[in-house]
Amino acid sequence: MASDLDLMTRICTGDTGALAELYDQYGGRVYALAITILGDEMRAQEVTQDTFMKIWHNARQYRHDEGRFVAWLLTITRRLAIDRLRYEYRRSGKSTSIDDENFPEIRDSVEEEGARWRELRHMLDELPTEQREVIILAYYHGMSQSEIALHLAIPIGTVKTRLRLGMEKLRLVYARVK
Repeated sequence: MASDLDLMTRICTGDTGALAELYDQYGGRVYALAITILGDEMRAQEVTQDTFMKIWHNARQYRHDEGRFVAWLLTITRRLAIDRLRYEYRRSGKSTSIDDENFPEIRDSVEEEGARWRELRHMLDELPTEQREVIILAYYHGMSQSEIALHLAIPIGTVKTRLRLGMEKLRLVYARVK
């Protein structure tokens, strides 16, 4: 199996086989994140495809020395999925909600990856409701701090405090579980 760096180098030269290898290696993770954010299989498939097309067209932007490839790849996925949500919310005039139906279980073909995402969901469940709410709105619905403040009708300082406290508690829970 070729390394991420080797695959990205080959993609930069126009090697479509390298893109196919990259998809085989990471397609499940990309799809799992997209469906977690979007909650819809068709839209998640579209974001997965868009992610790999973005990699194909922007492979030269990846900097091996600045971080792990998978983090870069999943950041692209997250941004594309959130952009898709924002576009759809603006177009339809919908507001966001943090009901469980908007935070679906991961449907990943790779059981280990799915288990990690379910574990994260359980870690979120350990947070106080106010902290969990702002984290879900920020990270899974792509809302900015000011959008969260407006959505929840609370001061932006309260949003920042809840996010900070929630992330600190998640770090502690993660360290305990790991």
